[in-house]
Amino acid sequence: MNWKSSGKLTYSPRTHLKSSENWLVVMCDDEIANYYRCLYRREFPWLSKLQRPVWGCHISVVRGENIPNVQAWGFAANRIINFDYEPGVKTNGEYFWLTVHCDELLAIREVFGVRREPKFGLHLTIGRIT
Repeated sequence: MNWKSSGKLTYSPRTHLKSSENWLVVMCDDEIANYYRCLYRREFPWLSKLQRPVWGCHISVVRGENIPNVQAWGFAANRIINFDYEPGVKTNGEYFWLTVHCDELLAIREVFGVRREPKFGLHLTIGRIT
C-alpha cells in the first residue's frame, strides 16, 4: 500500500554547499523524514545518526541535468504536487529514501526535453549518513 502526500515544486533551491542550478525539487513535509529518521534511530541506536538533507525532505525531479528546452525552465513553479510514496526505506549506505510515484512529475521532466524517468528514479530523500 502506498501513502499519499504533497509538496511544492521549487526551482534551484537555496543551498550553502554548492550550486543548485538546473535542479528542480518538490519540497515536502519534513515530518515524513523526521518519522523515518526516528524509526531508524530506534532500530539501529549503535549506528550513525541520519542527518536531515540540506533541502529537508524533498523529491529530486531534475538533478543538475542539461535542459534541452531551456524556455520551459520555471514551468509550474510553486505548484503543489500530489504524489504517492512507498513506506519501505531504501538506502545505498549513505543516502536513505522512499520510492515515489507521480506521473505529473514525469510529465514535467518531458516538458524540459529530458528522459521521462530520472537516472535514480523519483524518490523522497529522508536522510544521509555523513
